[in-house]
Amino acid sequence: MTTVSAIFKSHKAADKAIHQLDNAGFDKDAVSFVMSEQTRDAYIKEIKDTNKADEGAAAGAGIGGLAGAIAGILMAAGAIAIPGLNLIVTGALVSSLAGLGAGALAGGLVGGLIGAGIPEHEAKLYANEIERGNFLVSVQAKTKEEEQQVREIFSQNSADRIAA
Repeated sequence: MTTVSAIFKSHKAADKAIHQLDNAGFDKDAVSFVMSEQTRDAYIKEIKDTNKADEGAAAGAGIGGLAGAIAGILMAAGAIAIPGLNLIVTGALVSSLAGLGAGALAGGLVGGLIGAGIPEHEAKLYANEIERGNFLVSVQAKTKEEEQQVREIFSQNSADRIAA
């Protein structure tokens, strides 16, 4: 199994990639997502503001669709907050990062990402990108074909730092 990961600088691009992975048949448990709590709070505020602005015009029709894949992930039972690192994590990365907990050093995120199969050099870069407010999406690919498919989906959605 290979872990393919990438950074997304917009939640819309990450949403679209996650949606395409779902449509391609990837198991939801194979798809992980990491963002800072601060990024989550800004994202949720944006969704609420958008929904409020659209309520009158849309009269409730299709408003829930605005939330996107990330909002669905955040509401899933598998999404956890890691207080010591101020992170929101879902999917396969939960077990690698959940043990870090409160008081984890800055290197804790890097160590957790490495433990999840992300190369050390990329893990360090990803940790910096998450701290800057970007989104990490990671997928456990079972075959070389799946790995290539994930890379293509990430590329089509303006992902940065695609690595396996």
